[in-house]
Amino acid sequence: RNTGWRIDYFLCSERLNGKLWGENTDGKGLLASFHNEGVDVRGKNIFILGAGGAARAISVECALAGAKKITIANIFREQGEELVKLLNTRTDAQAEFVFWDHPLTIPADTDILSNATSIGLYPNVNDKPNINYDSIQSHFVVSDVIFNDPRTLFLGEAKKRGAQTINGLGMLVNQAALNFKIWTEAVRRQMHRPLPHLTDHCSRTGRLRAGST
Repeated sequence: RNTGWRIDYFLCSERLNGKLWGENTDGKGLLASFHNEGVDVRGKNIFILGAGGAARAISVECALAGAKKITIANIFREQGEELVKLLNTRTDAQAEFVFWDHPLTIPADTDILSNATSIGLYPNVNDKPNINYDSIQSHFVVSDVIFNDPRTLFLGEAKKRGAQTINGLGMLVNQAALNFKIWTEAVRRQMHRPLPHLTDHCSRTGRLRAGST
């Protein structure tokens, strides 16, 4: 299922039927990570920190997977509102924007809280998103896209409060595997294209025999 056109942000591409198709596997990678941890986004309220490329992919994939409500918090109003508009027009999920100019209190009815910013990425491992950590509830699932170092302060704060945490390594591995599948499938199709002509030629010339090398 190609969702790159909904996200408007591509990580890889493939040529099909003479057309170049873009795909973004970040969101699919995170959903696979959720699945591996027994987390289902269907009917859930999801709060996402950030509105960049990762946030776009994650929010769209969550919406398409049946999320009920998606809240986007971002320090740049125009970027955040643009993503919310995209979600409300291209998916069935309800989306809203929160301007992130203060320590955010995460609503108690949140099911999944996800950091989709680069805050905490090496070498800035002592940084963490500007939120009220005491608003994190034990029923939350808290995820982070950061994979280096995956033991982020953000996840550490959530773990202290009894929340289930999912680090960024699973998303990284899963999206890489999906990219590899796209690339190898494209190579396989290209390799198969000349085979009928080669087989026909060898049959006519007697050069194709069982067991020949």
